[in-house]
Amino acid sequence: TLLLLMVLSVKVFIEPWIAKKIQVAINESSKDYRIEVGMVHVLMMSSSIEFDCITIRTKQERGDLNVNGQISSIKLYGVNFIKVLLRKEIEIREVLISKVQMTGKIPFSMKEKPPMVFPLNLRIDCILFDKIDLTIENTSNAQAYSVKEGTLKLYGLQVEKQDTLSRNIVKKFDFGAKEFLSVSSDSMYTFKVVGIDYSANSSLLAVNSILIHPNYLDYHFTARRHFSTDCVDGHFKDIFVRGFSAADYYKFNHLKISDIEIGRMDLNVFRDNRKKSRHINKPTFQEMIYNYPGTICLDSIHILKGKITYTEHAKMANRPGSIHFDQIHASIFKITNDTIYKTKHGLMELKAEALLMGKGKLNVSLKAKLFDHSNTFSLKGNLSAMNARELESMLRNHAFVNVQTGQVDVLKFNFTANNKKSTGKITLLYHGLHIAVLNKKTDKSTALKERIISLIANIKVPESNPLPNEEVRVGIIDYVRNPEKFLFNYCFKSILSGFKSSLVKNQKEIKKE
Repeated sequence: TLLLLMVLSVKVFIEPWIAKKIQVAINESSKDYRIEVGMVHVLMMSSSIEFDCITIRTKQERGDLNVNGQISSIKLYGVNFIKVLLRKEIEIREVLISKVQMTGKIPFSMKEKPPMVFPLNLRIDCILFDKIDLTIENTSNAQAYSVKEGTLKLYGLQVEKQDTLSRNIVKKFDFGAKEFLSVSSDSMYTFKVVGIDYSANSSLLAVNSILIHPNYLDYHFTARRHFSTDCVDGHFKDIFVRGFSAADYYKFNHLKISDIEIGRMDLNVFRDNRKKSRHINKPTFQEMIYNYPGTICLDSIHILKGKITYTEHAKMANRPGSIHFDQIHASIFKITNDTIYKTKHGLMELKAEALLMGKGKLNVSLKAKLFDHSNTFSLKGNLSAMNARELESMLRNHAFVNVQTGQVDVLKFNFTANNKKSTGKITLLYHGLHIAVLNKKTDKSTALKERIISLIANIKVPESNPLPNEEVRVGIIDYVRNPEKFLFNYCFKSILSGFKSSLVKNQKEIKKE
C-alpha cells in the first residue's frame, strides 16, 4: 500500500509539480521564448526523469523574431536525486534528447552578450541529440542555416558553481548530419555539405561532398558587384580529415591536422574584367597563414583527382576566353604558423600535375621557406608537347591573336619570387607557328589593316625555336609584383613576362621596349 501511495503521489503530485516548476523557471528567465512541457515521468528505481513533448515558441510574434520548435522527448538517466535535494548539485550519467525540430527567424547579433554565471555545480557525462532538423533565417540579412537529420554527442560537460559558461565546459564531441546548408549574408552563395560524420575517438572527419554554388548565373552574379570579382562554383567529393580535434578548433581555433584527402575537386571560376577593379592590396599566401587567429599545423593535403576551369571576359573582348586543367593530382606539405620555424628551417611545398586543356601534361613544384621576411618562394615546371591551337580560346579573347598553326614541343620555366618581383628563365621550344592578329571589334583578321599587322607579327615572331642553325632562345622572367593580385596571377604574369623574349628573335628590341 505504501509503495502504491508513493507511486501515485509521484504521478499525481510530484511529476506535474516538476513540470510546472521547470516551465515557470525557464519562462521567467527568458523574455523572448515560452517553453511548455507536456508530460514528466520520474522513475525513482532507475534514477531517471523523462520529459515528453516540449514546445518552444516566441512569446510575442515580431517581425524580427519568430521561433517555433518541438522536442519529442528529453530523458535523463543516472540522476543523483540525493545531491540535487541536499547539496544543490546536479550529476547525470546520460541525457538523451530526441527529435529536435526547429524553424524560425531571428536577428544574428554581432554584439557580445554578457557572460552567464551558472548557479549550481553541474556534471553530465554524456549528452546525445538523437535527431536534429533545424532551419534558421537571419532577419537582418539573407543569411540562413539548415540541418537535416543531425546528431550531436557531447562528452564530459562540467560546470562549477559560479563558473562562467564558455566553450571550455565540453571536453570533446561527435557530430554528424545528412545535410548542412547555409546561405551567405549577401545571398550570393549557397554552401552545402552532404553526409557529415565526425568521431572524437578516431579524430576522423568524413564528408561525402561539399558544394559552393553561386545563386546567380555568371554575368548576373558579376552584375550585382560594383567591382570586378570572381564567381566560384565548386564541388568537392569524398573528403577525409585525419588527426583532427573538433573540440580544439571550436574552443581555441586550433587547426592541427595530420592529413586531408579530397577524392575529387571540380572548380569553375568566372571573372568579368570589364568592371573596374577594387584597389586593395592582398596579403601573400604566407601572410594569410601567419595571420590566422589560432594555431595551424597541417601536415599534408592530397587532391586525388580534379578539374579547374578559369573563364575571363577581358576589357576589350566581345566574348570570354577560358583555360582549363584536367586530371589534376596535387599534394601540399607543411602548412603551419608554428613560430618554431622562425629559428628552425622549414619549407612549405606544393607538387601538382595536370593536363593543360586536356592535352599537354603540366608538372609544377612550389617551395616556400617558412617565416621568411621577404615571403620568398620558388616555382618550377614543365609542359609536354601539345598543339598551340588548343590555347585559342584564351589567346583569341585576351591577346586578340588567332593561332592558325603551331606545335609546342616543350615548355620549361624556373623562377624565384618575393614581395617585390620575380626573376628566372623560361624555355619554349616550338615549330610551325603562324598567327593572325584579330580586330578587337569584329574578331576577324581578314581586313587589310589586320593582314598587314599579322604579316609584321609573323616576321617578328619566328616560326620555330630554335631556328635552323641557331641557338635556343631562352626567355628572361622579370616581373614586378602587383600587390592587388593573389598568387595565381603573380605566377601567371611572371611566366608571361618570359614569353616575349623567348618568342621574339631580336633580343635587343625587347630590351629597348
